[in-house]
Amino acid sequence: MEPYIWDSLKEICEREGLTLNDLCTQIDERKGEANLTASIRVFIVSYYRTAVVTRGFSEDGPSPLLRKALDDAVPLD
Repeated sequence: MEPYIWDSLKEICEREGLTLNDLCTQIDERKGEANLTASIRVFIVSYYRTAVVTRGFSEDGPSPLLRKALDDAVPLD
């Protein structure tokens, strides 16, 4: 993946109190037949779009923003 994608993932992990491995594992478990790299890119877009719509980020650990972005980007079957 491109450096900008990695930087975005790392920033999300810092905001959410997750390791990079934890976040990628959550995305991987939900992606079904989709490509992991594509699922990660869609998740990043979903995360930041949701942040803009909800006007901000949670400062207290894992947020509803993370759950909504996962649900929108890589829904469970």
